[in-house]
Amino acid sequence: MRPLHFCLPIILALTFGCEHRSAGDGTPVLARVGDRAITARELEAQVAFIGRSKYLMDHYSKPDKKKELLDGMIQSEALYQEARRLGYDRDPQVKRDVVNRMLQAEVDAKVNAQGISDAEVEQYYQAHPNEFSRPDQVRFTQIVVKDRTKALKVAAEARTLTKGNIQALRALVAKQSEDEASRLRGGDMGTVDRNTPSMPKAVVEAAFALAQVYDVSDPIQTENGYTIVVLTQKQPAFSKSLAEAKVEIQSRLAYERRQQRRNAMMVEIRKKANVQIDEAQLANLTLPLASPANPNPAPDKRGPGAAPGAPPPASPARGP
Repeated sequence: MRPLHFCLPIILALTFGCEHRSAGDGTPVLARVGDRAITARELEAQVAFIGRSKYLMDHYSKPDKKKELLDGMIQSEALYQEARRLGYDRDPQVKRDVVNRMLQAEVDAKVNAQGISDAEVEQYYQAHPNEFSRPDQVRFTQIVVKDRTKALKVAAEARTLTKGNIQALRALVAKQSEDEASRLRGGDMGTVDRNTPSMPKAVVEAAFALAQVYDVSDPIQTENGYTIVVLTQKQPAFSKSLAEAKVEIQSRLAYERRQQRRNAMMVEIRKKANVQIDEAQLANLTLPLASPANPNPAPDKRGPGAAPGAPPPASPARGP
């Protein structure tokens, strides 16, 4: 294994030192590194690049600092050539770093939340009211039985369970519930508010009436028999004003724009690369089965078109 103090500058040069990889441009040659010429125009371009920083511009504007800047370009080129000789340009991780840097330079850095206008923020806010306000909600597990006497016994048994022991609660549902549809999902009825129309009003109100998570209701009579409710989650209502939601909306819209620009860039890159796919050969290709050690590999959550090695995007927050 190569020492880290040697590998790191090579990787950095390969990843970040590619701005002056062009061939000679007809201007005076200032230096040569192997068969690679570094010209005056490239040095001027480097000065223009660092000119974005006033401190660096002041530093390198001094005549005696031009040699220092050229030395840096020579070192970067020498490291680049050595990295290629050692095979770093074939390292998948280095390639991913280069791709991510290209995306950052060409897409991500050019789209930011501050570029989203107030009008766009308000339009998004008005079009997605449920993302910025929500009524009180609860989540509960139900056990449904036909007979009231049995229902009382099941409720009493539910109250003996250790609070928070979901496995035990699901086992009780599997053992006692006579409603097949909810029993198959462990009795979990999901998150509801008081106006949820898909279940009996009395059951929903009983869930809201429970004071603490994992409290158990008395049996509630419905057309299907008797329902015992076990509260598993309470979510208080919230409401965000346009001003409170502004930063969040700007971040979401900036993320969406970056994805759109990435996709558009990939379309153009594929055109330039003249991508051709032999559909017949692809159809005839038989891939090996998944390894027995990992028969169900986890899906790639980065989504189509994501940069290799890029982390999956964080899901936007849906509430406080």
